[in-house]
Amino acid sequence: MTQKKKDSALHETPGVSLSNSVSAKSAERIKNLRKKKIKPQDLVKQITQGNKTDLSRSITLIESQQVKHQESVNAIIEGCLPFANQSLRIGITGVPGVGKSTFIEAFGNYLISLGKKVAVLAVDPSSSVSHGSILGDKTRMEELVKQENAFIRPTPSGDSLGGVAQKTRESIILCEAAGFDTILIETVGVGQSETMVHSMTDFFLLLKLAGAGDELQGIKRGIMEMADAIVINKADGENKKPAEQAKSEFRKALHLYPETESGWKQKVKLASAL
Repeated sequence: MTQKKKDSALHETPGVSLSNSVSAKSAERIKNLRKKKIKPQDLVKQITQGNKTDLSRSITLIESQQVKHQESVNAIIEGCLPFANQSLRIGITGVPGVGKSTFIEAFGNYLISLGKKVAVLAVDPSSSVSHGSILGDKTRMEELVKQENAFIRPTPSGDSLGGVAQKTRESIILCEAAGFDTILIETVGVGQSETMVHSMTDFFLLLKLAGAGDELQGIKRGIMEMADAIVINKADGENKKPAEQAKSEFRKALHLYPETESGWKQKVKLASAL
């Protein structure tokens, strides 16, 4: 007597056969092309013509810790130096969760609408255990990344403690050579250690949140007195009134600081990316 086979909850479907559209010869040619060493002078030429792919490739070389890349790196930087200091460099800092990436996307899209070419160097924190980094800032700038006149480069902070990556200065030079006239540098967002970005930018912007419990923390000396402007972010909806109150408190606090050498008076503004 034969037993009736039970029906399974799992169903198999036949697989899809592999496409033969890419021949072995073509695959080998693509593989060899990727392995082909590009001369530094060719990379510099492509960068100055605005090639974003070669700009990214060159920044990757600059960030490399391998000794064999250093000769090429030096040649690339030397070739791009004549184009340096031709942009407006804006550093943007603030604690994690303050909305730096969202603010930068809205600000970057606005600048592009004015005819600017915008490069964003977003520095993500690296794990002290695995030394890895998620590099998720680019994914939060969904609209800006689609813009022809925008370039977004996420970079791990590594062991750097100044809020920026070790090779941020060199990356700025390359972006300037590529024709970007406004460079936004988003820092790690770890608090008062983020002072290095101040020395490499023309304008230093500090983002704050109202009602986050850090109003008095922010008033103490450190990043506050270095910031050229303070923006109370997410000033919308129920947060609008607390944001206006925080704005008033920060304005009063700034009067206690000595005047800057340049005579610039720090501004306090409200912002919302909605």
